[in-house]
Amino acid sequence: MTVTDGWRAALRLLVTLAVIAFALGGCGASTAPATKVSQRGMTDDIGGVPEVKAFKEIEVALPSYPQDSALLEFAPRRNSANHFYIDRDSISIGSDRVIRYSVVIKSPSGAINTSYEGLRCKTSEYKIYAFGTGKSEWAKVPDVQWRYVARVSPDFRFALYKDYFCDIEAIAGRNEKDLIANLAGNPLENVTDKNR
Repeated sequence: MTVTDGWRAALRLLVTLAVIAFALGGCGASTAPATKVSQRGMTDDIGGVPEVKAFKEIEVALPSYPQDSALLEFAPRRNSANHFYIDRDSISIGSDRVIRYSVVIKSPSGAINTSYEGLRCKTSEYKIYAFGTGKSEWAKVPDVQWRYVARVSPDFRFALYKDYFCDIEAIAGRNEKDLIANLAGNPLENVTDKNR
């Protein structure tokens, strides 16, 4: 190999490397538009599916205090000496998709615990807004927070979530009337319920 052939080979190698470097540099640049274009008429979505909006809770007003005539008894998942009730007149499904209700727990000794609560099927969380007083009035809970429903059989909220009010992440009904029907029936015998 002569010196001239060596220079030619080196020159070819340099030209080849320059072409490769130029081609790779072009790959790094984005050909996508700078602004996000909506798909199927929806903004900020992926594959035509809109983004899930951040949860925003509605302002909550306390209902009338529960009356015995409106109480529907429901069964927790494990036998208990206590009796558990939901005030049918207090059940509501908010525009924020939170089910709100008053729950009354009566012990064999005659003690009564009452609370007004909210349940989010989507996240399986609950919130206690107020407790009942001995004077049949509500006492608001300060700095109320969402808490996860305990996945244990004795917890009555787990029974409400799993057996009466929720179907996995969805509400188990179209309206309050459906939820009342769930409480009045026996959902544990519903073998078609995929949430069980």
